[in-house]
Amino acid sequence: MFERFPFWSRVALLLGLMMVAAAFDFWRRGKEAARYREYGFIWIAGLLGGLFGFANDCVTSTISPDFFILGKGLEPGSDLRLRAGVYGFKAGLSAGIIGGAICLVCRPKKSGFSMQQMRQLLEALWMPAAGAVLLGLALPILAGGFDPMGLEGRLNSLLKPDQIGLFKRVWWIHTGLYAGLAAGLVGMIIRERRDNSVSLKAS
Repeated sequence: MFERFPFWSRVALLLGLMMVAAAFDFWRRGKEAARYREYGFIWIAGLLGGLFGFANDCVTSTISPDFFILGKGLEPGSDLRLRAGVYGFKAGLSAGIIGGAICLVCRPKKSGFSMQQMRQLLEALWMPAAGAVLLGLALPILAGGFDPMGLEGRLNSLLKPDQIGLFKRVWWIHTGLYAGLAAGLVGMIIRERRDNSVSLKAS
C-alpha cells in the first residue's frame, strides 16, 4: 500500500500531521505544551540517521556496487554512489524517526519532556550511533566467513569470487549497523528510564 506513494510524499504527510498535532497541543495546553519538543527530537534523530545512512552508503557502494545493484535494485551508472547515498539517507531517516519515537514511547509517563530533558536525550544519541559504528566495523571482521543468507550460492552464477566476497563484506557492514543501532537504542532507553526514576524519587 505504502509503495504507491513516493517516499517524500510520506515524509511530508508525517511532518504535516505532526505540525497539526503540535499546534493543537499548544492551543490546548499553552506554555505547558511539550508535543513540539517531542516531535523536534524525533526529527533531529531522523535527520542524524539520514546523514549517517548517506555517508555509509556512499562509502559501501564504492566497496561493492553489486550490493546496491543486485541487492537493492539500483540501476548501474556513473552516479551510482550518489544514488546509493540518497537510498541510505531515506533508510537512515526512517530508522532515526522510528528510533526516536521508540525512545519517547519508552520513557516514564510522568517524567515530562522539558527542554533540559530533550537536551539530555539528544546527548544520549551517541549510544546508538556508537553501537552502529562499532558493530558495523566488527561484524565483517568477526563473522565475515559466515554466510547465513546463502549469498555465495545465490550469487555464484552472477559474480566473480572476489566480487562475492566484497558483497558479503558490505552485507555484514549493514547488518552490523542495524544490530548496533538496536543495541545502542536499548541501552539508551535503559539509561533514560534509570535516570528519570532517580530524578523522580529525588523530587
